[in-house]
Amino acid sequence: MRRLAVLGLAALLALSACREGAEEPPLSDPLAEATTACTRSGGTMMAAGMARGMVCIYDTRDAGKQCRRGSDCEGDCLARSGTCAPARPLFGCNEILMDSGARATLCRD
Repeated sequence: MRRLAVLGLAALLALSACREGAEEPPLSDPLAEATTACTRSGGTMMAAGMARGMVCIYDTRDAGKQCRRGSDCEGDCLARSGTCAPARPLFGCNEILMDSGARATLCRD
């Protein structure tokens, strides 16, 4: 009798889990969520780097402005031209000026 009661309870629990009309939660799409967050924050999602991974790229407000150190720019200060980079992050290998004004090669992939 006890075994029958346990089986009945198990069947009842199984049936209650299968309610009619119950919907499964939608699967999340990490790329779509990242793209939405990127766009909301003013960026553009695009393939970048050697692996062509999707990255949120931001245009800089001070693109082309003269700079003498990294802290002069919203993004990187490009050493060759002495101007602020047009986007951040800037991919590839670029000579930049650090916050101290020292020249360095920065490679981002």
